[in-house]
Amino acid sequence: MNLTDDFPVLRTLDPADREIDPNSPRARADLERILATDPALPALRPRRSRRLAVSVALGAAAAATVAALVLPSALGGDKAFASWTSSPSGMSASKRADAANSCRSHQKSGSHEYADQLKSAGTAISERRGAWTLVILAGRDGFSALCITDDSKHLFRSYFGAIGSTPPANRPSNRGLAPLVLGTGSIDGNELSVAAGAAGSDVTAVTYTSPTRGKVNATVSGGQFALWLPGNDLTGGAKGTSVQVTYRDGTTATVTLHL
Repeated sequence: MNLTDDFPVLRTLDPADREIDPNSPRARADLERILATDPALPALRPRRSRRLAVSVALGAAAAATVAALVLPSALGGDKAFASWTSSPSGMSASKRADAANSCRSHQKSGSHEYADQLKSAGTAISERRGAWTLVILAGRDGFSALCITDDSKHLFRSYFGAIGSTPPANRPSNRGLAPLVLGTGSIDGNELSVAAGAAGSDVTAVTYTSPTRGKVNATVSGGQFALWLPGNDLTGGAKGTSVQVTYRDGTTATVTLHL
């Protein structure tokens, strides 16, 4: 039943022409145009994390698949490394666990080749410099993974990482250092210099004297060492960077790091 049949006045309000011939040229053209229109709505494009190029050098001694990447934060964070400190501070057990899990997750998403090593690797280093956390995961066969993260933002954290394995012939002696990472990179548009890798069993401390930042103390733990600082101090790291090393017997020496 059509209500307009019982209420003629309503039919006068209908703008449609009831006398249109469905077979007329105009009607057929309109029908063809409607049928030819794609009814699908435009698809939403996924939001992608933007990756920046990293100029940091990675140890030639490490496997060729060593990689470095940066994920910048879109929400600010510790701009220009304002909270950075030349000496690291420790972290609580829960914070260490959180930082290690975060690093493992970041590295797993970017490097499937090392999935097994990442799963079994332990936390060799976990330190804090202001708002920034540095973690090194280390495992069998010379494997290690490094993460530097701005923890001042809990969403879209700025992140710098490197991962790889050092072959037996290039691993350090008891008094030696074998960097996995040595050079200058960038994060959120700001440069940072990093020196990190394997440390011999007799090495207890490593320091770098920066012309701009003064003495920078590394963390040495779990057969690994790591230091980093704002700026491009280590741009020429591949050609050699001098650090001061302290050994278990109390002696010291100046050692030149090479890739």
